[in-house]
Amino acid sequence: MRKNLKRIMAMVGAGVMAVSLLAPVPHVLAASTNKVVEVPVNFTNSSWEDDWDSTSNTDACIWEAGEPSAYSEKYTVSYKLYIPVSFIKEDSTVNFGGGLSFNDATEEEWKWAGWSELPSAEMHEDASLTRWDDEQKKDVPIDYATVKKSGDFYVITYEAESGTLQSEEAQSDPTKAEKVDLDFNFAIKGINITAKNSAVYLDDLKITKADGTVLTNQNFTSAKTVEGDYRIAPNKGENDGKALKLATITDNKALTVKSAKATVKVGKTVKISATATPATKITYTSSNKKVATVDSKGVVTGKKAGKATISVKANGKTVKVTVTVKKK
Repeated sequence: MRKNLKRIMAMVGAGVMAVSLLAPVPHVLAASTNKVVEVPVNFTNSSWEDDWDSTSNTDACIWEAGEPSAYSEKYTVSYKLYIPVSFIKEDSTVNFGGGLSFNDATEEEWKWAGWSELPSAEMHEDASLTRWDDEQKKDVPIDYATVKKSGDFYVITYEAESGTLQSEEAQSDPTKAEKVDLDFNFAIKGINITAKNSAVYLDDLKITKADGTVLTNQNFTSAKTVEGDYRIAPNKGENDGKALKLATITDNKALTVKSAKATVKVGKTVKISATATPATKITYTSSNKKVATVDSKGVVTGKKAGKATISVKANGKTVKVTVTVKKK
């Protein structure tokens, strides 16, 4: 038996300067592409005053997230959430949360065994992440999620522990069951957002028991990596499950270096021109500091005649620049 989860909701181009490099030729690493779970949304510009269970609310469920195993008091859940930049306008907010639901899988006919909530979060127009604190009656910062703009998306990296077991209307006690089926539930709501027939995307779902056992670790490279499906279920019955659908998105991460070669005389300097997209810190390292050194801004200093390789790194990518040092 399945039970709907209660809806819960909310160019740093360091070194981008002119340089005296040999034969300037653009060196660009292609953007990264990812297979992700598509979660359709139909945000209808609802406000905080509207019914929380309005049609702008979407629930998704990935069933059978890992092999059935003994119940654990706590689980750590992590994932990445891709939200299109186009969703976020003035005074808009994306509210998201989720939880884990349990079924006693000891017998052929599984029994509903409760659920546990995951901390919810809200992303605001300035890309800050908060949660609503009932005691303080205000939004407060959170430490279980971070957000970074990457190309056409805000990418939220989430990792949090599940809450205590909620067992109202449960038919079985998961703490006593030999096998427990675990389902991951995700819910999202758009406030002051209009996005009809659109989607957000989930990736890198990992669920770990309190003892460190990893129940599922999915990067969704193909439909075969996930057994189960997702459900879109605002105010609908449990037979509305739809087959799992994957999408391919591009996060537009790239690293551009103006040239793959440079020359400099002993005692002189040359600057490597590099751009990271989206903007992020760029690091530079030399393979042979006796021949050439490089500082944090990409300035190379010739030490003695010879060759050295400068590794330029950003956005998970590396470009190598061959530096030739000549005598004075």
